[in-house]
Amino acid sequence: MGRGWARAVTADLRRHWRHFAAAAFGIVLGVAALAFFLALGLQIRQVLLGQVFPSDRIEVAPRGADLDLFALRLDLGRDALTESDLQDLAAIDGVSMVFPKMRLTVPALASGGESLIGGGMQTEIVADGVDPALVLDDVGPAFHDTGDGGSGRDCTNDRQCGADAYCEFSPGVGAGVCFEYLPVLVSPYVVDLYNGAFRRAYHLPKINPDALQGLTFEMTFGASTFRPSPRPPVRRRARLVGVSEFAIPLGVTLPLAEVRRLNRELDSEEAGRRFHSAVLEVDLQSSVPGIVEAVEGRGLEVLDHGARRAAFGTAIVTAVLGLAAVVLIAASAAHIRHVFSLIVVIRRHEIGVLRAVGARRSDIRRLLMAEAALVGLVAGSAGVVFAFVSAAVADRLASTYVPDFLLKPESLFAFSPLLVVSVLGVAVAACLIGVVPAAARAAAGDPSDALAGR
Repeated sequence: MGRGWARAVTADLRRHWRHFAAAAFGIVLGVAALAFFLALGLQIRQVLLGQVFPSDRIEVAPRGADLDLFALRLDLGRDALTESDLQDLAAIDGVSMVFPKMRLTVPALASGGESLIGGGMQTEIVADGVDPALVLDDVGPAFHDTGDGGSGRDCTNDRQCGADAYCEFSPGVGAGVCFEYLPVLVSPYVVDLYNGAFRRAYHLPKINPDALQGLTFEMTFGASTFRPSPRPPVRRRARLVGVSEFAIPLGVTLPLAEVRRLNRELDSEEAGRRFHSAVLEVDLQSSVPGIVEAVEGRGLEVLDHGARRAAFGTAIVTAVLGLAAVVLIAASAAHIRHVFSLIVVIRRHEIGVLRAVGARRSDIRRLLMAEAALVGLVAGSAGVVFAFVSAAVADRLASTYVPDFLLKPESLFAFSPLLVVSVLGVAVAACLIGVVPAAARAAAGDPSDALAGR
């Protein structure tokens, strides 16, 4: 058939474009809705499972057993992991590394913020410690154990100690000693919480997370406005070295060795040996279900902060909305079937001529199916463009009218190449399915009857 066959397809489409446009309108709407909702669901799932619950890192903790007694909740279960527990977790098939986390078990105060908000503030603060290797890719070597912090070098001001240290004075002593800044991390939750509700309540400016690195403040461990530690407090200057998803959601995160040292000094030796959770690094994402089952079989639980349940709920909503779009496409396919049946009746004489000059039944079927495929491709492309435009409008409205919230993405949609190709395939398949009965009838007709007008 060659070029003549291609010319016949385009000529037929031009001749009957109004019929095809009417038939394709439902395909355009259905594909647009399907692409729109799938992209929305994929982005939500990506945020939940990629940031809240990364698939290559699993945090596990002891399973609690709480008993409510009026206003109090009694914790009757274990609340810590031991070294043997960590070794047992490392032995699970598919786990490549185990990174323990330890909570600071004494109160602490943080003060400072003059350079950030123009005035000092003091607040109670919670803290935990993580292995610096866990966040090495996020923040680099700046997050490390400083030992006791002291260099032994005398000083009278901070400039004498260099960029990474400060001059610490003891009471009643004229000269000071250089101490390395205590490196700390904060979670993206802290930044989003400040930029969302906190700054509005106190009429403060927004902060840029990228500009926080290097911010310094003072921490006093063992001090509290509520219940201080009975032992003498430890005072250190801290410096923010980065933002990491592995930092404690509300508070600050220190190197693990620093927290262990503070717990032993201000609480007890036992407190320095009790880990409150651990992050498992997974070799392959496909091994995650088996690892989760092994963890739960050891009486532990996976901490996902509700992300998996939220992702499951999102998947259900996306499936329902996507099903509605598929139903619309299916209804459009039925309409396309009727349109092609009508076109076949109109083109009986033309089809009879083609058969009379040598076209085979398979040629007639291929001709009509090619026209249907081209209609589906054009309609699907228009639907994808409509989905992109709708998503851009939705993103603009969200950025203008929706207030900042935790983990708010720059875009609410994730249009992947696979998604675009898939919805285009659905559009083409719907048109092909719709044209099959009409193509079969056209190819089965007797050319002599068509030419005679019977």
